[in-house]
Amino acid sequence: MGQVPHSTPYLIIGSGRLSRHLRHYFRLESIPFRHWDRAGATPVEEALAGCRSVLLLISDDAIPGFLERHARAHPARWIHCSGSLSSELADCAHPLMLFGDELYDRAVYRAMPFVCERGRRQLPELLPELANPHAAVAPEQKPLYHALCALGGNFTTLLWRKVLDDAEARLGLPRELFHPYLEQVVRNLERGDGELTGPLARGDEGTIARNLEALAGDPYQGVYEAFVAAYRTQRPSRSP
Repeated sequence: MGQVPHSTPYLIIGSGRLSRHLRHYFRLESIPFRHWDRAGATPVEEALAGCRSVLLLISDDAIPGFLERHARAHPARWIHCSGSLSSELADCAHPLMLFGDELYDRAVYRAMPFVCERGRRQLPELLPELANPHAAVAPEQKPLYHALCALGGNFTTLLWRKVLDDAEARLGLPRELFHPYLEQVVRNLERGDGELTGPLARGDEGTIARNLEALAGDPYQGVYEAFVAAYRTQRPSRSP
């Protein structure tokens, strides 16, 4: 064991994209922290010494075991950022944001909401240096909350990547041609519940059939069919 480090408000554990973004945010806000991951030479017990709060930013599958091994032995405030898990050993502050390779500026991070667990500590107590918007869900509702995040973020990204890739590769259309369309979709959703247009809204069965025929042999044909089925379950059919 080396020399015990000086007291620090936060220890950030993990080296993935979320860890990289939150470390950048903390630096922008001049919040002191230490960082530890498995690749380092310092034992985690040494890194934990003197830390008021621990941000555990590792994969969801690894969180329960890590907490069992270390949280009981170290009296710091433990915080995980999983949108789907709940643990009696740690509070939760899930950042409702997409985290890619590109780091953001301060304004983006400050606008990023955090979702905590109802009945547990909330963001002002967990991360008092941050003034981000925050809300809470019941622990038993977190799997549904995270499923909605995946639908809205990951799955729409897959859809738009499919649209842009095929427009360019199969139709010879520039990707940028679709950007105003995408931007208007987002604006419509931000203004309200997003008015639906196209064959589903019109009840145009012939167009839907031609769309599905055009996607024959494509794995996204099943995606199109699933969306049609889901829409029809939620809303009654309309006459053309």
